[in-house]
Amino acid sequence: MIAKNLEDRDRNPGLFRYRIMSRFIRPFCAALAGVCACLVAWPGAAHDGPHGPDMIARVERAAGAGRALEVDLVVTGLGAPLVLSDVWAPGADVRFDGPVSIGFAQDVAVSARLTFAGGPPSIFTLMLDFGVAGQGAVTVIPGF
Repeated sequence: MIAKNLEDRDRNPGLFRYRIMSRFIRPFCAALAGVCACLVAWPGAAHDGPHGPDMIARVERAAGAGRALEVDLVVTGLGAPLVLSDVWAPGADVRFDGPVSIGFAQDVAVSARLTFAGGPPSIFTLMLDFGVAGQGAVTVIPGF
């Protein structure tokens, strides 16, 4: 093989350089392509699986006295029809008249009465449970 390369080098010097370069470049390019394929596929895998429901919830009113708090929300559906089956907040006993159906681009008023053991916190998260569609959250700041 060396003798053949030396003979080829004497006849065509560029051919000898090409064979050496291709011997080192091909494995490098293959490894680089493999690394790029892994990096491109990795972020896509992060988005697999269920996501939260397609909706927007905003607090219209959050006021009360003592340990009780009335929260009025407007929930807007942004995708497939949703069914709001439960509302809950950490550390609170929640009374909610549900389930409530929410269609695409439909604004639905939702009310919940929360009772806290030691009085309502100055800020908390109200969780909206849509069953198999997932959960959504809205931040509540009482007194505005």
